[in-house]
Amino acid sequence: MGCSSAPTLTATFEPILTDATVAQTTPTMSTQTLASQLVSETKEQPSATPSPEFATATPVPACVDLYYGEYAQFEIINPSGLRILVDINDPEKFSSPAVARDILLTTHTHWDHFNDEFQANFPGDQLFVQTGLLERPDVVIQGIASSHNEGDRLLPEGGTNYIYLIETGGLRIAHFGDIGQTRLSEEQLNMLGDIDIAITQIHNPYSDMNAENRKGIQLMEQLRPRLIIPTHSNLDTIKLAVMQWDGYYAESPTVQICESDLSDDGTKILLLGDAVEMMRKYVDLTPWKDQ
Repeated sequence: MGCSSAPTLTATFEPILTDATVAQTTPTMSTQTLASQLVSETKEQPSATPSPEFATATPVPACVDLYYGEYAQFEIINPSGLRILVDINDPEKFSSPAVARDILLTTHTHWDHFNDEFQANFPGDQLFVQTGLLERPDVVIQGIASSHNEGDRLLPEGGTNYIYLIETGGLRIAHFGDIGQTRLSEEQLNMLGDIDIAITQIHNPYSDMNAENRKGIQLMEQLRPRLIIPTHSNLDTIKLAVMQWDGYYAESPTVQICESDLSDDGTKILLLGDAVEMMRKYVDLTPWKDQ
């Protein structure tokens, strides 16, 4: 995003002529001549340093920091430090304690995505198993109904699963919870639009999602995000994914992702968490920092 150029300021000087000024003025100098002289003298003064409000701001890179707490638990931290907490199972794994400025999103209430005590006492705004819109000056979040299993009813609240579309840090991020649909609907695709980062499961027996039916892979083929971060997965589905997309890993639970890290001509997949060490023994992965 660029900044518009500073507006041109035109100053109009209205000289104030007091009796003392008139008394010091020669009889041949008219009021008009005096005004012209004052304006000329003023124009010869050095120009002032532009005020900060008209200075050109340094562009802020489009980036977010992600902190992974296993299962589907993520902290998404934007450049201003605002945190979006998604599917919190274990608050002990936070990068820092929750505060009122944070936002909490819960896709569904299975034990590995939800902590009832934490949710009930959360000090900030939240979308809890529901559609809806949550806006701040530097983040917009949209809840989208989906289903944990094929055939589940899509409900505005209290349904089996929700997708959260998070626009912040110049990126569009979608957390899919435990989506178990075979395909995304046209309405879901239209609401999601072009996704930079998709956080989603690709294997889950409770959603009838595995390497044989390729449901999780097919959903991402349909969406075509620039980066996939898998939550629930196994070796067979990771092997399938890395056959299709360039695979990366990060050893730290914290990773920064910028718009400049993402390509427009293909999808990447990034593995995080405790499973990375095991996956690297069987799958060819590149360190994220070396991409």
